[in-house]
Amino acid sequence: MKLKLVEDKSLKEALVSIAYGVYDKHIQRVIDVVEESRLQLKGIVDDCEHPVKIGDIYYVETVENKTFLYTESKVLENKEKLYKLEKLLQETSFVRISKSVLLNMNYLESVRPMHNYRLEAHLKNGEKQVINRHYIQRVKTYLDL
Repeated sequence: MKLKLVEDKSLKEALVSIAYGVYDKHIQRVIDVVEESRLQLKGIVDDCEHPVKIGDIYYVETVENKTFLYTESKVLENKEKLYKLEKLLQETSFVRISKSVLLNMNYLESVRPMHNYRLEAHLKNGEKQVINRHYIQRVKTYLDL
């Protein structure tokens, strides 16, 4: 796959054009990344609402019936239930890894086996999340393993 970048000062917003010989999973992933960059969720900090690009979110977690968005430097609350966010994010890089966590696979650095057929996910920001054994197949499917 080759990449061609063209700077055009007359454009008001970026234009992505994809030329391909055969439509495959790699082309679809490029399309998914571009489409993801436009999606935003509402995050709340100190009663102020902030738009958060989903590409900036490392993971989404539900704790005590509250949903939180974790970015590199912030934790924001979101009013949606996790299952609704999972449905909204199903065609993106987010994969459910446990009953309470959706992980942005773009921030997955590595995985390590644990006891009881679970995996420990190491994220690019140094955090760790546990991939429950019931959700390992979803992670494998996303990674084409």
